[in-house]
Amino acid sequence: MQALRRTAMTNAIAFDVYGTLIDTQAVSSRLAELIGDKAPAISRAWRQKQLEYSFRRGLMRDYCDFSVCTREALVFACRDAAVDISEAAVEQAMQAYADLDAFADVRPGLELLRSDGFSLYAFSNGSRQAVERLLQRAEIGDYFTGIVSVEDVQSFKPDPQVYAHLVRVCGVPAASVYLVSGNPFDVLGAANAGLRTAWLRRDPNAVFDPWGVEPDITSGSFSNIASDIQTACNAIVPRDSNIHNSEVG
Repeated sequence: MQALRRTAMTNAIAFDVYGTLIDTQAVSSRLAELIGDKAPAISRAWRQKQLEYSFRRGLMRDYCDFSVCTREALVFACRDAAVDISEAAVEQAMQAYADLDAFADVRPGLELLRSDGFSLYAFSNGSRQAVERLLQRAEIGDYFTGIVSVEDVQSFKPDPQVYAHLVRVCGVPAASVYLVSGNPFDVLGAANAGLRTAWLRRDPNAVFDPWGVEPDITSGSFSNIASDIQTACNAIVPRDSNIHNSEVG
């Protein structure tokens, strides 16, 4: 048992926050209260533009707080749908991001990994202050060794320097760090930087990008992801081994 625990201690696990640990559905629900029937389509466009704006700013080396990308994306999505949204409504929609819960399967998975001695990190495009407040609000903040924010390097995922910063903070080689994310672009960015990867495929209809790179682990359950990482690390699986994929569910 001690040998297994020492093996686990040599590994670190980083988790994307929004959509992986934290359920963002309440944001869409709040948006529906504010703007009505067009909310589902606007919510999808909002998320798409939110990421697009962060990608653009990363490429242009024009960093801003992620909340700026989020706000500008919401305004664009509403204008594109010919929906008038007041400044007060924008503020209310933005505030919804600070008042979210963790997915039900997150706490048991984090408990499993922490009990086995892993160092756990929250890794986000969001500011450290915003992420810390959110994790404490969701009552999972105490599980994490630290919060790694892109604000430290003034860029956004999937910029390689963002993942290099994560590895530096973890203090172990890249191949000893797992990145768990529900976003394929994040998984690909981590793999490109030499990290191990786990794709949390909460939507069974989601398709992974056909780039010739596959996640080391894929599952629709956070608990299964945690169990698979625990097994893989304790077995000291070589970097190029083919870790099994859990059944999505």
